[in-house]
Amino acid sequence: MIVRRVIEKLLGKDRAAKFRIYSNVTDLSSISRRYFVIGFFDGVLTIMGLVLGAHLSGEANATVIFSAGIATSLALGISSGWGAYEAERVEQTLSALEKRRALLKMDGEQCLIDDAHDFAMKVSSFVHAIAPIPAGVLPLVPYLFLEENMAFLVSLLTGFTLLFIVGVSMGRVSRSNLIKSGARMVLAGVATLLIVTLLSPAHF
Repeated sequence: MIVRRVIEKLLGKDRAAKFRIYSNVTDLSSISRRYFVIGFFDGVLTIMGLVLGAHLSGEANATVIFSAGIATSLALGISSGWGAYEAERVEQTLSALEKRRALLKMDGEQCLIDDAHDFAMKVSSFVHAIAPIPAGVLPLVPYLFLEENMAFLVSLLTGFTLLFIVGVSMGRVSRSNLIKSGARMVLAGVATLLIVTLLSPAHF
């Protein structure tokens, strides 16, 4: 209900109604949710790996870490969005074609189907492009205010917290155990950092 009101205020009632129709036709909510989780997850883990790698090198510098992290987050967002756009362009085109063939729609309804899938392609790729950016930027914020070693710890803690929140959110959607869902995301972060530590060139 709250989401619907926000959409209506942003788009107007007519456009909001069209948005809901397009979402129902294409299952946009589910697609966007998946892309958001994937993008956010990638953003957090990528920056956590970057931060850990910088400190393992022994030459960690707050300015360099922050600048490199921002650039990496933006690059990841662009890459994710572009990749999602190309993938969804094919998938949504095929899905629209299958629906037209199966339902034998009239011209006007064919146009609705095509518009809905074109809309879903753009929204889902936009979501995938945006998700990694805040996910990557938030763990970098401590480097603006704290001494490097303290910033390192707070950055990792922030990353794990974000992973846990995303896991809990997905657990709520799937109606599964919230703690277990959050813990699975955190475990993925721990595994990633262990692998980065073990394979870091600093050890060789």
